[in-house]
Amino acid sequence: MGASLIIITYNIQHGRGMDGHFDLERTGHVLVTLSPDIVLLQEVDCRRPATRMSCQARELARILNMDYAYGVVKRYQPGSYGNAILSRYPIRSKKNHILTGGDDRRCCLEVKIKTPHYNFTCFNLHLGLKSAERCRHLEEVVLPRLRAVSGPVVLGGDFNARPESAEINLLKGYLQDSFAANSGECCCTFPADQPHSRIDYIFLSRCWQINDYRIIPHTLASDHLPLIVKAACRGS
Repeated sequence: MGASLIIITYNIQHGRGMDGHFDLERTGHVLVTLSPDIVLLQEVDCRRPATRMSCQARELARILNMDYAYGVVKRYQPGSYGNAILSRYPIRSKKNHILTGGDDRRCCLEVKIKTPHYNFTCFNLHLGLKSAERCRHLEEVVLPRLRAVSGPVVLGGDFNARPESAEINLLKGYLQDSFAANSGECCCTFPADQPHSRIDYIFLSRCWQINDYRIIPHTLASDHLPLIVKAACRGS
């Protein structure tokens, strides 16, 4: 079995905290204190005036000394918005799958990551606000991509769906929900100041041994709380 990885998913809300202030350094500090190996980020800006023209994926990768990939879902004049994956290990390839649906475009960023012990595929997903569209995006785009991967898989992100939903049950047929290893007192990820919903997830293929799961409470750098999982791959 390879060494354990620390994997985080975090919807950073463009670096804007519950106090309404934009502070990407604060976001970076939250991540640094968790010492991650892999970070899945949603609601990431690049070169937008509202967030000081920052390339947020690149800036957070610099703070954490990581490689990164950024997937655009919406383009503006100027700038863009999407998902990002940061990795302590080299990212070997990137694909960005656009999830269409009216005006509410979403995306699923897919990367291949090479570690000293094994390679794996990582998906960073941000689903929409309508259940029917979430199910369709999973069935038509995400699940076919999962089935096409032969090796270890990590799938995480902001699913905008509760654990009992049809969308989450769809995924449980293919992957294990890391929440089963929860060792913390907090069980919900949103909203950050008074969390009452679990809508952020990290799923792993069956070849992973999940050693720990925690939602990090009392962190108001975003409207979501970060979720951290420690897992080791037992082989493909």
